[in-house]
Amino acid sequence: MGVYKDKNVKKNPWYYSFYTGTITNGKRDREKQRGFKTKKEAEAAEVEHKSRLKNGTYFNPQKTPFGEFISEWCKNKRKISEETREMYENNIRLYIKPSLGDIPLSKLNAQHIEDFITFMIEEKGLGEWSVKRTFSNVNTCLNDAVKKKLIEYNPCSVVDKPKVNKRIRPIWTPEFAFDFLEKTKGTSRYWIATYLAIMTGMRPGEILGLRWSDIDFKNNNLSIKQTVTKRRRIKEGAKTKSSVRSIALSTETITALKEHRSLILQERLSLGSEYQMNDLVVCTSFGGPSTMRSIQRMWERQLKKYEAPHIAFYDLRHTHVAFLIQQKVHIKVISERLGHTSVSLTLDTYGHLMPNMQSDAAESLDQLQRDILTTIK
Repeated sequence: MGVYKDKNVKKNPWYYSFYTGTITNGKRDREKQRGFKTKKEAEAAEVEHKSRLKNGTYFNPQKTPFGEFISEWCKNKRKISEETREMYENNIRLYIKPSLGDIPLSKLNAQHIEDFITFMIEEKGLGEWSVKRTFSNVNTCLNDAVKKKLIEYNPCSVVDKPKVNKRIRPIWTPEFAFDFLEKTKGTSRYWIATYLAIMTGMRPGEILGLRWSDIDFKNNNLSIKQTVTKRRRIKEGAKTKSSVRSIALSTETITALKEHRSLILQERLSLGSEYQMNDLVVCTSFGGPSTMRSIQRMWERQLKKYEAPHIAFYDLRHTHVAFLIQQKVHIKVISERLGHTSVSLTLDTYGHLMPNMQSDAAESLDQLQRDILTTIK
């Protein structure tokens, strides 16, 4: 036994095969691994394989259940946030293990993956985004297994991947939004969060993470430098590199922030040393980070009380964009304000809000022509 070349295989034809020295049910146990590009790669892998067997650290894809493998993969996954890891762990526990957990890694096939998708949709009743994200967890894990030559191919690559039908998110008109802000002012300590969402387009986590020291009252702008997670953990940085940004503030927004600051200062004076000095704009009455759940409870109460058209709190970000587009703000400025990685992402997300841009462009050319002709005459 040793290293061989399969003449019937054009791509990555080299493989190794050897006996382990143990006998199971009267048969000598053999280890085999295909898919190497060169003889040297196969020889190196064989040496490592034998070493791991000797040390008791060898991972056998033939026998290891996928549920166990993906759990270890998640635990060892680097360069991901704690929130992302938590999402992976929940997906593994709730959906992946119940459907695919007992199947050996090397035995997974396309039908298993198809059944898994059906399981998420029909038995678990997951929405499109949840199905796509969970499928993506499995797909990424199996791609890593292929790279490490633990399996020959990823069965996810031959099935129709779950898709998300793009839907137009609801928005409010400027008339209704500003009337709503006026009616709800002073009804909750979290009103300022609603105001900032409409007037700045900040993400909820960015609003919860905003500090007074991040606001430049002199130059009317704020900087996104940290966020608050679902577990009320203050996290430095933002969603992406481009999300760490500055946002210009209107005069009215500065006024609203100053009014809110007076409330915070009163609470700080009242509690004294018991107040948590996190410097947060949106916080609990004792200065601690607020949760999105608290914001959501306030939001749902106000929607019901004032009989407002129901939209998610996050949709206030989209409402903000709609206002800017109506005011003919350049798309690059909007993209920078939102912290998008590219203008194309902004256009892809909000292009449906710009149906009149082509006709406006054509009309502006007519106006330009009329102006020039009038000057000539």
